Amino acid sequence: MSGISLITLPIGNKDDITKRAISTLEAHKYIYCEDTRVFKDLCQRTGFDYSEKEIRSYHDHSSEQALAKLLQVAVEFGLCFVSDAGSPIVSDPAFPIIEKAIEQGVEIESIGGVSAVITALELSGLPPIPFHFHGFLPRDGGKINTALDIVNQQYGTHLFFEGVSRAQKTIQLIGEKFPEFNIAVCRELTKEHQSIHRFKGEQVNDVITDITFKGEFVLAINNSNKSSAKGSGDLLKLAEEIIAKGAKPKTLAKLLAQITDKNSKEIYGKLTQD
Repeated sequence: MSGISLITLPIGNKDDITKRAISTLEAHKYIYCEDTRVFKDLCQRTGFDYSEKEIRSYHDHSSEQALAKLLQVAVEFGLCFVSDAGSPIVSDPAFPIIEKAIEQGVEIESIGGVSAVITALELSGLPPIPFHFHGFLPRDGGKINTALDIVNQQYGTHLFFEGVSRAQKTIQLIGEKFPEFNIAVCRELTKEHQSIHRFKGEQVNDVITDITFKGEFVLAINNSNKSSAKGSGDLLKLAEEIIAKGAKPKTLAKLLAQITDKNSKEIYGKLTQD
């Protein structure tokens, strides 16, 4: 039974583990996980017997040699790969494994389960289509503002992960940066103390005192301005044309119209009036 089974684990509530996940774990001797202690704790809480399993650690800081050994085990025996919670591919260490496995022709299967992204999207009350998932915000505080600029550029609901140590500061920033946008702060999803706070950005100072800053957060922001959905490819082509041919008023008016969502003829008139 060679290959790699990517198994999604509960993000909070232990009862969210699927029967297929259990049966796949039972069928394999080798199980790789981010943190063996976290995985064994889940096994104990779900009643899964791991006494005859070979449980090994693989995480973001594992070496190339560790990856090569993992793939060797996958080819010879087959293995399961799990992260501490949720999907092992979402903001977790499975992607380098998948890249190398595909490159080497190793079979991969996905054993799905609960997703923090979809759960937050459902509970946020924000429009689900389109939605954009961005993972964790940058650790460098100076880069968070820049990372959030994408919300203004793309129509739809945007979802970000954030850790508890920075959550309060980030939520305050989001409220101030997007006063007209609808926002949802989703905390401790599927756990006993789950909470959802929904508000407009301008209300952040009224809401933030009600949020308990413990656990993990998913932050959702909705940009309802459809004009921001216009393709950046079109803007890039117009900009390149302006660079190549010079700033002709008609072309420049088209570019400015897409950026400002104003009538290109009016802009052209203002550019050409003497």
